[in-house]
Amino acid sequence: MDAARGAVFVFLMIVLILTPDTQRSTPHQQLEIRNILDNERHAIDVLNTTQFGDFDPAENRWLNVSGLREEDGYAWDLLPKVQARAREQTDIILRDWRKSAKSDPEWKDLGDRYKSSDVIDKRTGLDRNGSTTIASQIIPFYQNISGIVNGKWIRSKIAESHRFTALNLTALNPRVQYTTKEYNRNISGTEGTLRIKFDEKKSERLIVDESSVREIKAIVTVQDETSNGDGWEMTMYGVHYPESGGVLLSTSSDKFAGIFALPHFARSEPASFLAQQLLNRTLMTTVVRQEEASKYMVPSFPWSSSPDNPSEVMFPTPHCEFIVYLQQHIPVVGGTTSQEVYRRLAGLQTLEEELRYPTGASLGDVPPLVMSAVVFSPDCGFVLESKGPPEYAQQVGEHLSGPKLELYLRNAKRIIMLFSLVLAGQIYLLMRQMKETSTPSTRSRVSFYTIALMAMGDGFTSIGFWTVSMVIDATFLVMISTAFLAFLCVTIFGMKFLMDIWTIQAPERQEAERRNVAANQPPQPVADTPAIPAVVITAAGADALPLPVTARRPADEIPIILPPDQDLAATEAEDAATTTITAPGPAPTTLGRARNEVGALYTRFYFLLMGTLFLSLHATGWPNTLRTLYANLLALIYLSLWIPQIYRNIMRNCRKALRWEFVIGQSILRLTPFVYFYTVTDNVLFIITDRYAAYVLVGWVWIQVWALFSQEILGPRFFVPNGWAPPAYDYHPILREDDEEAGATMPIGFTEATTDSEPSSPSGESKKKGQRTFDCAICMQSIDVPVVSAGNGEGDIGSSLATNLF
Repeated sequence: MDAARGAVFVFLMIVLILTPDTQRSTPHQQLEIRNILDNERHAIDVLNTTQFGDFDPAENRWLNVSGLREEDGYAWDLLPKVQARAREQTDIILRDWRKSAKSDPEWKDLGDRYKSSDVIDKRTGLDRNGSTTIASQIIPFYQNISGIVNGKWIRSKIAESHRFTALNLTALNPRVQYTTKEYNRNISGTEGTLRIKFDEKKSERLIVDESSVREIKAIVTVQDETSNGDGWEMTMYGVHYPESGGVLLSTSSDKFAGIFALPHFARSEPASFLAQQLLNRTLMTTVVRQEEASKYMVPSFPWSSSPDNPSEVMFPTPHCEFIVYLQQHIPVVGGTTSQEVYRRLAGLQTLEEELRYPTGASLGDVPPLVMSAVVFSPDCGFVLESKGPPEYAQQVGEHLSGPKLELYLRNAKRIIMLFSLVLAGQIYLLMRQMKETSTPSTRSRVSFYTIALMAMGDGFTSIGFWTVSMVIDATFLVMISTAFLAFLCVTIFGMKFLMDIWTIQAPERQEAERRNVAANQPPQPVADTPAIPAVVITAAGADALPLPVTARRPADEIPIILPPDQDLAATEAEDAATTTITAPGPAPTTLGRARNEVGALYTRFYFLLMGTLFLSLHATGWPNTLRTLYANLLALIYLSLWIPQIYRNIMRNCRKALRWEFVIGQSILRLTPFVYFYTVTDNVLFIITDRYAAYVLVGWVWIQVWALFSQEILGPRFFVPNGWAPPAYDYHPILREDDEEAGATMPIGFTEATTDSEPSSPSGESKKKGQRTFDCAICMQSIDVPVVSAGNGEGDIGSSLATNLF
């Protein structure tokens, strides 16, 4: 009955948690909602009743919306220069195209069509619809620009003479109380990186007189040398002109009605007209949805530049607004004849269809998406430009370039699949190594910390893939599979191997603890009084002899049991150090103690793993220099995985702890991701390459592998000076005929032999010089052992190396 009640209670709690709160808004919230919707409707009215040229600060023409009033104090005097610079970028692209195409005789027919069209600007080919008649029929632009472009920017000379003046934030937006007067997104550096992710998959398209315009959403990230993390990220909305390849984006907020005033920022009147027609439809639809949602909750601003930052609502902070002009470059590869142009245009359309709706057709070389950019901040008063030709050499910068979104996701899936093969190779090598080290003697040679570093890296990989797979739906299947492989590598195989090594090496740790306890304990004074033997009373009187063995002993007498090593004092000291007052009972055995420590081992491992993960997440917000230093340091520590094994070989004077296929294979597999991200320019994470760091990491691992190889050939301590390592038994001593202690190293009976008689042991001269033949007592085979003759010093190098071969 109690169990049924508990189940009902849990069910009711789940229902209450999952049921949405449908209570109506309070009167204060209703008033706030009404003000928000009234402001948006007013901005839409201004959009409908104005046209291109009504906003002209040079002619003292202003608009009654946030940010476009004269008293707002924005740097609108720079807008004409910014528009002219954007038109100049378009002119350069189309001029180069026309120049190369006119060299073909068949261009004459196209030129006649160009002259007969109703063109406003003969340089750029803009017609009355804001597109290019020549571009729409000849120039093959991508019609859907969903993708990611990345490149460098530099501060433009347009705003060099402009002086930034502080704005009156209270007058701009009296309803919001900002927590600080310092502006976010204020780019103060001279150069940096710019990344834009376009999303045009579900956008609405409007066609007017054979020209079209589409709404577009973009996530823009601007970084300079002074910004933290990846830089300032913002969400921008705007329009895309497929025929001319132009894009216009803007941020929007309470103090800047960017999306509502977007047509007034266009580069030409026809482009403004197209944008106005599209926004009249889309903005009104969004406002209607807001009104429906306002019955139950306070709607958020749908065009916010920080939609994923809830702190903007609780603690509003002023930030710089942005207007971005983009011009797509012509993605043409090959010839420029008229037939080649038309064929390339048809091929580009087929390519886009295949990328978006794949049928299995061969794509060939897919040209990247390349764009020029001009970024203008009207309130902070700075202008940025993409870095590239013709102002800068192609080696310095290529404007903004990157793959289309479908191609990027396809490449990302391939990289993830390759990484899963790397993990599968690591699991295979680890399984073979575990099979090889299946005995206590072989496990005692393996370093616990070498395997722990490998497991730590696999655990970090598993958590990273699990987390990212929840965010990116397109690569969920391959990422979750790779995360599962990494999970198997760390939990099933890595931790199992660690537990086996930890258990086998438990006596070694206890021996070290016993030596430390004995060294730290003060010496106990020993009394000089002689021991008084037990007095036995017999018929003859007192007798000091001990009791016979067969005599009955007292019941409360504790027997004395000697340990296997006959060291009673050391055993008593260890028992005194490990016995607690509150835990009476039998002392745990060595194996039981090791098993009890396994739980603590799991806790320490996962605590260190999660701590490293959280520290790495926090490091993403650090300045670029500090973050790069942290990433390189973490990679260097991770790739120092063979250092603990080298150290253990030295301390135990042992070798051949790991298989060579395991050492070389793990080194190559674990270096592969670092080499990819440090050397490949267009990597999937857009990490800035650093070939010198890659060379350092590869060289560091190479040095470690060579140290292990040298230890196996020359001995574990060949590079360690005498006295730096504790004494250890030499399993491969150099045998000498005249050694006084040869009885401890030479076969039994060998030193008793004389020159006139045969040795008593089954040994004899070998066919090779400087070697003797002995019968092995274990394998019962005859083996040739190098022996240094009498008076021959330490022997040659060949004899020293030959001792390591058996």
